[in-house]
Amino acid sequence: MAQAREQRMTERWKELNKQAIDLMHKGDLEQAAARLQKTLDSARAEHGDRHESVAVTLNNMGELYHLTGNYDQAEQSLRQSIEVSEEIHGKGALEVGETQLNLAELYFLQQRDEEADRQVEEIVSIYEAKAATDQSLLVSVYNTCATLYLEAGRAEPARMYLEKARQAIEERSGAEPELAVVLKGLAVIDRHQGDFEGAETKLRRALSIFENSIGPEHSEFAGTLAHLSEVYLSQGLFQAAEPLLNQAIEIYTHAYKDPHPEAGAAIDRLATLYGATGRAEKAETLYREAIHIYSASLGADHPALAEAQNSLGEMYINGGQLEEGFALVESSLAIREKSFGTNHPAVAQSLNNIAIIYDRRGDHALALRQHQKALKIRETVFGQDHPAITQSLDNMAAIYRGQGKTSEAVALLERSLAIWQQAQGDAHPAAAQSHHNLATLYIESEKYDQAEQALLRSKKILEKDKDAHQMHLATVFETLSGLYKKMGQERESNEYAARSLKIRKPEQAGTGQVH
Repeated sequence: MAQAREQRMTERWKELNKQAIDLMHKGDLEQAAARLQKTLDSARAEHGDRHESVAVTLNNMGELYHLTGNYDQAEQSLRQSIEVSEEIHGKGALEVGETQLNLAELYFLQQRDEEADRQVEEIVSIYEAKAATDQSLLVSVYNTCATLYLEAGRAEPARMYLEKARQAIEERSGAEPELAVVLKGLAVIDRHQGDFEGAETKLRRALSIFENSIGPEHSEFAGTLAHLSEVYLSQGLFQAAEPLLNQAIEIYTHAYKDPHPEAGAAIDRLATLYGATGRAEKAETLYREAIHIYSASLGADHPALAEAQNSLGEMYINGGQLEEGFALVESSLAIREKSFGTNHPAVAQSLNNIAIIYDRRGDHALALRQHQKALKIRETVFGQDHPAITQSLDNMAAIYRGQGKTSEAVALLERSLAIWQQAQGDAHPAAAQSHHNLATLYIESEKYDQAEQALLRSKKILEKDKDAHQMHLATVFETLSGLYKKMGQERESNEYAARSLKIRKPEQAGTGQVH
């Protein structure tokens, strides 16, 4: 559809638009914005305000503003594009539906769910009306809508549209690769909902389809292997995930002669696996390889490069290599600010990591200022009551605690807990962590009754899935043991010390020795 629209444009517009899109792909969003403005000015000068080239350029500008976090300008540009397309083609045109998809994506990001739902309903009705002439286009739209809902954390609407896509495909013959793509999407939902068996079954069927259609050396096959590795990684099955990622990397290496982002992403993921399993040297080598691939294939200012730099920087920080970590995180921040502007969640993440480095250097005041900047960004983007802001609240509380400012720390942790309770209920593991953090502050303030209540709430949440939260439970038991000791309740103190020991060192449990 996009190619068909471009065929109606002048050569000058095509060249300007191509330059702008290339700059966007390279992550040079500032230059892309200037080029798009030039493209729009050229289109209006040649054709007036009501021409296809104007509509397409406004759509592209909306996408660019979306990337840079300028959501009001993004909405304005996309709505103008829709208005122009409707005047040219009519309300039920596919050209209108294309831009409405981008507008729906913007609304989902801003959590304007009702408006997003209306856009999706209109989009689907447009494409369903055209289904008789192009069924594959309808399948593509179902997939896209499913992806939007999945990224918004709304699994059931995503599943509904993927099932619609599967039904449409299965009514036709010779469309097996399309079915494999849908199965991959359904597997992602299964994985997110904890149905790992269902996810694995679907992905193995997708692998079989790809193997018998496009072949096991195709990049789609490699991508499906990477998805299957995520299923195993979600269960902590690192040994099962590792060979899949290695196989995917090998396929990408042969499929692409030049450095390619898909290969970089698989290498990046394997680096994360190595880091999680204590193989820091291998992780460092692979992170640096991913950084090289992203730089060579996407340019020196691309967000994917910033993400890999940030991951390696975090590994250095956790390993105590603060200077190496700082250089990478600072570079990541510069790329993100250039790509997204200064008011974007990725920028907040970089600021958070820089704050951690300052804190560990002992510059607590500067660390606090960086956390406050990160918090302000997250509040602006997500709102005052979104779980995304709790990381900043918790980290600021830790600094205040270290400075002996207990009341300030308690206020922040209580706010963090209230956010999790509102968003996920009081049975979420994050709420358990907040209860535990508050309890330790209550203990320091000698508010033992409040500390006990908070710890018992944390314990109750975690015991609903003991296997998944064993180590966290052990920590809660240790804190309860220490609390009861302070309260003079030796029997309870010893009981929880023994329960913690049973988790951490089961071979020593039952010996009567409590340390």
